[in-house]
Amino acid sequence: MTRNYSHVYTHTYRLTAAQCNAQSELAPAMLVQQIIEVSTEHADLLGIGFERLRHDDNLWVLSRIAFEMKRYPRLLEHYSLSTWIEGYNRHFSERNFEIRGEGGEVLGYARTVWFSINMTTRRPANLESITEIARTISDHPCPIERQGKIRPVNPPQTVHNYTFMLSDIDVNRHVNSARYVELILNQFTLDTFDECFLSRFEIEYKHECHFGKQVEVCSAFDRDATVTAIMLADTPICLARSILTMRDKKLSFDNQ
Repeated sequence: MTRNYSHVYTHTYRLTAAQCNAQSELAPAMLVQQIIEVSTEHADLLGIGFERLRHDDNLWVLSRIAFEMKRYPRLLEHYSLSTWIEGYNRHFSERNFEIRGEGGEVLGYARTVWFSINMTTRRPANLESITEIARTISDHPCPIERQGKIRPVNPPQTVHNYTFMLSDIDVNRHVNSARYVELILNQFTLDTFDECFLSRFEIEYKHECHFGKQVEVCSAFDRDATVTAIMLADTPICLARSILTMRDKKLSFDNQ
């Protein structure tokens, strides 16, 4: 089968110490931040980025992300993130990623779902007017499963309070997407991440949260995963599922 890869965009990085976690690897929250960064670059190049959407008083908002990694880039390693749009409809756009290390080794994949919202009403916008998206679809393969439905486990096994402060807020004046990931992973211990790595992570962003809001971070084990809900009173701000794998276990992808 002939594949259309013409709309795949690649950004190359070199991992610095400032971007590493305690295990001298790319921190998962930094990976999320780079996924957002590369998405923004590619959307701008395709003419469907911030400048295009703001004509209609709209902006892109990350709704869901799932990634699977067999390992993370290591300190001083050159690596790349490639991205492409898999599909879209009037409500959302699906954008995928491939992460490769030095020598072209496939390290992982990610799937994301993006909504457009109106900057004034904060309500979902209609993507049908952005006809440029239809010309950017690629069938580059992404062999990991789509994001599944995440339900909080009740009662949670741990509950921690957190108040969002200045450094948690981004240019859109709500809590930064990567900050939620940091808060979720902070529920694990350093010893846990010395022994294991985050092999699959899913997060669903459900509501905005803002400066000064106090939330509860509620975590519990569900089968082989840890499920975390960040709650503002009775409202779930985001839901996440974290799967850890022992560091000596060898993982692979079917369609490298």
